[in-house]
Amino acid sequence: MKKRTISILFIVFVVCITLVACGKKELPFTHFPENDIIIDYMEEIIQNQEKYEGLYYDYASMRIAGVKSDELEQFITGLTEEALGQFTDNADKHIALKMSLDEYKEEIDEGAKTLVDNYLKYSRLGDKEAREFGLSKELEAQDPIGKVNQYMKDKKIEITEIIFPETFEDVNYDLYPMKYTYRYIIKGTVGKQAFEKEVVQDFYIGVDWSEGMGNIKDIIEYVRDVSK
Repeated sequence: MKKRTISILFIVFVVCITLVACGKKELPFTHFPENDIIIDYMEEIIQNQEKYEGLYYDYASMRIAGVKSDELEQFITGLTEEALGQFTDNADKHIALKMSLDEYKEEIDEGAKTLVDNYLKYSRLGDKEAREFGLSKELEAQDPIGKVNQYMKDKKIEITEIIFPETFEDVNYDLYPMKYTYRYIIKGTVGKQAFEKEVVQDFYIGVDWSEGMGNIKDIIEYVRDVSK
């Protein structure tokens, strides 16, 4: 009788372990394909955010008042020609955006939300009508939408609904590209199992004026997952 009892307990134990293991399957989009994309200058900005906020401020002071800080001088001296061009282009855009905030902050934020919403609709829902968004040439070259689609195909994920908030959770206007933190909910199925997940991502948004001041476009320059 004892042997039979031990055998039954062992079977129950194995079944419980199996059920627990099955219950711990990873939710869809626990890892985001955009996080696999690495753009060196964006990583430098993100990892040294406070430093770049200060450098953009110092650069604006130099352009407006003609005073160059020691920190800016030292930073610029250490850059390659290509990196210097990238920094000054970003810093000039930062000045233009900061000067526009007093009068056009609402329009800038609305434009950023339209950009992000359309990107998510297009990449997650496959909404072919949501084409009004732009990506930086560096981000576009790494095909974030293709990576998202492949991830969803490999994991048998279908997203059927995205619940968008009314506005962004947080915005950092002192950084360029500006950092917009967005919290939204995705619903869908993985295989035949329904799921719902809250997502928090940082969208780094800037402008492309390479085709002239008369043809400026809002663009997403980087996307990073900050979900907890």
